[in-house]
Amino acid sequence: MLKAGLILCATLLALPAAALAQDSGAEAAINEGAVAWAAAWNSGDGAALTAQYSDDAIVLAPGAEALMGAEAIQAGLQAAIDGAGGSQMAITPGEIIPVGDDHAIEVGTFVETGADGSHADHGKYVAVWAKVDGSWKIVRDIWNSSM
Repeated sequence: MLKAGLILCATLLALPAAALAQDSGAEAAINEGAVAWAAAWNSGDGAALTAQYSDDAIVLAPGAEALMGAEAIQAGLQAAIDGAGGSQMAITPGEIIPVGDDHAIEVGTFVETGADGSHADHGKYVAVWAKVDGSWKIVRDIWNSSM
Protein backbone atom coordinates (compact mmCIF):
# COMPACT_ATOMS: atom_id res chain seq x y z
CA MET A 1 0.00 0.00 0.00
CA LEU A 2 2.80 2.40 0.83
CA LYS A 3 4.47 1.68 -2.51
CA ALA A 4 1.23 2.38 -4.41
CA GLY A 5 0.80 5.64 -2.49
CA LEU A 6 4.34 6.76 -3.34
CA ILE A 7 3.80 5.94 -7.02
CA LEU A 8 0.53 7.91 -7.00
CA CYS A 9 2.23 10.91 -5.34
CA ALA A 10 5.12 10.84 -7.81
CA THR A 11 2.67 10.67 -10.71
CA LEU A 12 0.63 13.60 -9.41
CA LEU A 13 3.77 15.67 -8.87
CA ALA A 14 4.92 14.93 -12.42
CA LEU A 15 1.64 16.03 -14.04
CA PRO A 16 2.32 19.80 -13.90
CA ALA A 17 5.79 19.28 -15.37
CA ALA A 18 4.33 17.17 -18.17
CA ALA A 19 1.72 19.83 -18.87
CA LEU A 20 4.44 22.49 -19.11
CA ALA A 21 6.45 20.31 -21.46
CA GLN A 22 3.60 20.10 -23.97
CA ASP A 23 4.51 21.94 -27.14
CA SER A 24 2.16 24.86 -27.68
CA GLY A 25 4.26 26.01 -30.63
CA ALA A 26 5.67 28.75 -28.45
CA GLU A 27 9.33 27.77 -28.63
CA ALA A 28 9.52 27.65 -32.42
CA ALA A 29 7.48 30.85 -32.78
CA ILE A 30 9.60 32.72 -30.23
CA ASN A 31 12.84 31.60 -31.86
CA GLU A 32 11.48 32.79 -35.23
CA GLY A 33 10.35 36.01 -33.57
CA ALA A 34 13.86 36.64 -32.21
CA VAL A 35 15.29 36.25 -35.71
CA ALA A 36 12.63 38.60 -37.13
CA TRP A 37 13.21 41.15 -34.33
CA ALA A 38 16.94 41.27 -35.01
CA ALA A 39 16.41 41.41 -38.79
CA ALA A 40 14.01 44.34 -38.42
CA TRP A 41 16.45 46.22 -36.15
CA ASN A 42 19.39 45.45 -38.42
CA SER A 43 17.53 46.74 -41.49
CA GLY A 44 16.38 49.89 -39.67
CA ASP A 45 12.70 48.99 -40.08
CA GLY A 46 10.75 50.21 -37.05
CA ALA A 47 7.42 49.11 -38.57
CA ALA A 48 8.64 45.52 -39.01
CA LEU A 49 10.06 45.62 -35.48
CA THR A 50 6.73 46.85 -34.10
CA ALA A 51 4.94 44.02 -35.93
CA GLN A 52 6.54 41.63 -33.41
CA TYR A 53 4.45 43.24 -30.64
CA SER A 54 0.75 43.05 -29.83
CA ASP A 55 -1.28 46.24 -30.30
CA ASP A 56 -1.49 46.68 -26.52
CA ALA A 57 2.11 45.72 -25.72
CA ILE A 58 4.26 47.59 -23.23
CA VAL A 59 8.00 48.10 -23.78
CA LEU A 60 10.10 48.94 -20.73
CA ALA A 61 13.39 50.21 -22.13
CA PRO A 62 16.16 51.30 -19.78
CA GLY A 63 16.33 55.00 -19.00
CA ALA A 64 13.00 55.76 -20.68
CA GLU A 65 9.32 56.00 -19.93
CA ALA A 66 7.20 52.94 -20.77
CA LEU A 67 6.09 52.69 -24.39
CA MET A 68 2.45 51.64 -24.40
CA GLY A 69 0.70 50.53 -27.56
CA ALA A 70 1.79 50.08 -31.17
CA GLU A 71 2.07 53.78 -32.05
CA ALA A 72 4.30 54.63 -29.08
CA ILE A 73 6.35 51.46 -29.53
CA GLN A 74 6.99 52.17 -33.20
CA ALA A 75 7.99 55.79 -32.52
CA GLY A 76 10.24 54.82 -29.62
CA LEU A 77 11.92 51.88 -31.33
CA GLN A 78 12.42 53.76 -34.60
CA ALA A 79 14.05 56.58 -32.64
CA ALA A 80 16.31 54.02 -30.93
CA ILE A 81 17.23 52.45 -34.29
CA ASP A 82 17.96 55.86 -35.82
CA GLY A 83 20.01 56.89 -32.79
CA ALA A 84 22.07 53.68 -32.91
CA GLY A 85 23.71 54.73 -36.17
CA GLY A 86 23.47 51.47 -38.07
CA SER A 87 24.34 49.12 -35.23
CA GLN A 88 23.56 45.43 -35.63
CA MET A 89 21.73 43.40 -33.01
CA ALA A 90 22.13 39.70 -32.25
CA ILE A 91 19.36 38.17 -30.11
CA THR A 92 19.81 34.81 -28.36
CA PRO A 93 16.73 33.33 -26.70
CA GLY A 94 17.78 31.27 -23.72
CA GLU A 95 15.00 29.90 -21.58
CA ILE A 96 11.43 29.73 -22.87
CA ILE A 97 8.88 28.98 -20.18
CA PRO A 98 5.40 28.00 -21.42
CA VAL A 99 2.52 29.42 -19.38
CA GLY A 100 -0.58 27.55 -20.46
CA ASP A 101 -1.34 27.21 -24.15
CA ASP A 102 -1.31 30.89 -25.03
CA HIS A 103 1.51 32.59 -23.10
CA ALA A 104 5.25 32.10 -22.68
CA ILE A 105 8.09 33.87 -20.95
CA GLU A 106 11.37 34.24 -22.80
CA VAL A 107 14.67 35.02 -21.09
CA GLY A 108 17.63 35.74 -23.32
CA THR A 109 20.62 37.84 -24.16
CA PHE A 110 21.57 40.40 -26.78
CA VAL A 111 24.77 41.77 -28.29
CA GLU A 112 24.85 45.06 -30.18
CA THR A 113 27.71 45.69 -32.58
CA GLY A 114 28.40 49.22 -33.82
CA ALA A 115 28.39 50.01 -37.54
CA ASP A 116 32.20 50.17 -37.32
CA GLY A 117 32.37 46.66 -35.85
CA SER A 118 32.97 47.80 -32.28
CA HIS A 119 31.22 46.21 -29.33
CA ALA A 120 28.42 48.68 -28.53
CA ASP A 121 26.48 46.85 -25.82
CA HIS A 122 25.40 43.49 -24.45
CA GLY A 123 22.84 42.49 -21.88
CA LYS A 124 19.78 40.45 -21.04
CA TYR A 125 16.04 40.65 -21.54
CA VAL A 126 12.72 39.17 -20.54
CA ALA A 127 9.81 39.11 -22.97
CA VAL A 128 6.31 37.87 -22.32
CA TRP A 129 4.68 36.43 -25.42
CA ALA A 130 0.99 35.71 -26.04
CA LYS A 131 -0.88 34.02 -28.82
CA VAL A 132 -2.90 36.82 -30.44
CA ASP A 133 -5.28 35.87 -33.24
CA GLY A 134 -3.26 32.70 -33.84
CA SER A 135 0.17 34.39 -33.93
CA TRP A 136 2.71 34.75 -31.15
CA LYS A 137 3.36 38.41 -30.24
CA ILE A 138 5.39 40.14 -27.56
CA VAL A 139 3.06 41.69 -24.97
CA ARG A 140 5.71 42.88 -22.47
CA ASP A 141 9.38 43.55 -23.15
CA ILE A 142 12.13 44.68 -20.79
CA TRP A 143 15.90 44.65 -21.15
CA ASN A 144 19.02 46.11 -19.60
CA SER A 145 22.68 46.41 -20.35
CA SER A 146 25.32 44.33 -18.65
CA MET A 147 27.91 47.03 -19.30
